[in-house]
Amino acid sequence: VCGGHGVVKRNEEIRIAIPAGINDGEMIRLTGRGEAVPRGTAGDLYVKVHVERHSVFQREGENLIMNLSVKLSDALLGAEYKIEALDGNLTVKIPEGVSPGEILRVKGRGVPLGGSRRGDLHLKVSIKIPPKLSRKTRQLIEDLRAEGL
Repeated sequence: VCGGHGVVKRNEEIRIAIPAGINDGEMIRLTGRGEAVPRGTAGDLYVKVHVERHSVFQREGENLIMNLSVKLSDALLGAEYKIEALDGNLTVKIPEGVSPGEILRVKGRGVPLGGSRRGDLHLKVSIKIPPKLSRKTRQLIEDLRAEGL
């Protein structure tokens, strides 16, 4: 009952569909879900979206950036690594001789942009250096140094 004000005040819980790939700070407009006015139609409700930071991925526009730490031997010889992408597991090929800081691109595995369009996943390579070497490993590395590597 409006009590003569022409408007009934109430709280209502609603569900909002958040579109894939929405940016932090974007607004979603819900027509007719806002404040009511006497003898008129309800206004619009605007919802400002705040996107939380992810523990693994950083967003750059439509692309996702992920750090990928590889073993020294895999960086020198190449390897395959299984990683967890945004939408499931994925095997990526690490090329022979990859450099620290090099970016490997996985096409179409980034931010969903609506429909079937997606950005890319960029893997920023870092190389794990072992903190301690066994006697055998040290000797092998010294042999490589002697050969000029």
